[in-house]
Amino acid sequence: MEINIIAIIIGFIVSFFLFSKFPLLNKNSCKKKDYKISIIIPARNEENNIDNILNDLEKQTYNIHEIICVDDNSQDNTANVIKKHNVKYLLFDNLKDGWKGKPWACQNGANIASGEILLFIDSDVRFSSTAVESLVSKYEKSNNPLSVQPYHVVNKFYEYFSYFFNLIQICATSLSIYKQEKYVGFYGPVFMIDKKLFLDNGGYEPVKDKVVEDLHLGKYYNSHSINVDLELGGDEIKFKMYPKGFFQLLEGWSKNFSQASVSIDLKLFLMVFFWVSYLSALPIEIRNSIVLNNYFSLVVEIIIYIITVIKLRRDTKKIGSFPFVISLLFPFYLVAFVVIFFYSLFKTYFFKSTTWKGRKL
Repeated sequence: MEINIIAIIIGFIVSFFLFSKFPLLNKNSCKKKDYKISIIIPARNEENNIDNILNDLEKQTYNIHEIICVDDNSQDNTANVIKKHNVKYLLFDNLKDGWKGKPWACQNGANIASGEILLFIDSDVRFSSTAVESLVSKYEKSNNPLSVQPYHVVNKFYEYFSYFFNLIQICATSLSIYKQEKYVGFYGPVFMIDKKLFLDNGGYEPVKDKVVEDLHLGKYYNSHSINVDLELGGDEIKFKMYPKGFFQLLEGWSKNFSQASVSIDLKLFLMVFFWVSYLSALPIEIRNSIVLNNYFSLVVEIIIYIITVIKLRRDTKKIGSFPFVISLLFPFYLVAFVVIFFYSLFKTYFFKSTTWKGRKL
């Protein structure tokens, strides 16, 4: 019991350092110059998504130099959907030895891009009409590589299981950590970078064999003294993750978290560990106080629970459309997170592989 109480105290304090800021990409106009933007969209079996983002890009307030869609050997109608739009279509049906699919697709798109700025976008992302202009406005303030984690639009019950994954994904880059200015890694769905800087540092070659290429490429830039600016999508950039059901969600988070868990900074790992421990111990201690008729402890624990719910609600409102009831019933979704996380570790390190979109990784 004492261990649980200690975990609650430490984790409760840590939570305020772990999730203290959530910088949003604001709607802004560009001030200095017009950049030639080459947008690169890797697509594998994205017939249900690719049309949406291409329609969004056709409505942008900022003039886009070119859009390159890289078809990663899709087995569905992705190619025909892309060809309905006035974009460059690039197909590769043979994955180069030693490369993972997305890094290879992005590298191929970058190789033929003629713009001075590269903007990589995942197929399931949605842009407001001012999104590219807002990205350029943010980019031109420092000319650092810029990455954005889109706002997660949640509609179906099974999507609520992404709750804790979304939170940890944000803090894993140090974006939300108190007074932290140097970030670790970046977010894969939206990534903007000067083409010369990108190619001079090897493009995606340094992370060609990585499943979580965004984390590792960001860390590679960190090691070469290249700062990456991070933002949250807010109203400008959104996405809907895993629309095909729970098993797609399970496959997606298993792919990402099992690989990323071994790369996380030790200090950050300990902070997340204490945070998860406190969230786990709190409902257990509330139950114990009820059983033992310890009303003073019960009142204190309920107060902490209420504060926890309020803080979780405040934090998750910035990253996704999770309803209030999910924060109120957070222990249930915490259990789901732990189960999925250990499933991903077991699948990756016992079976030595995982799958994504029909491809063994």
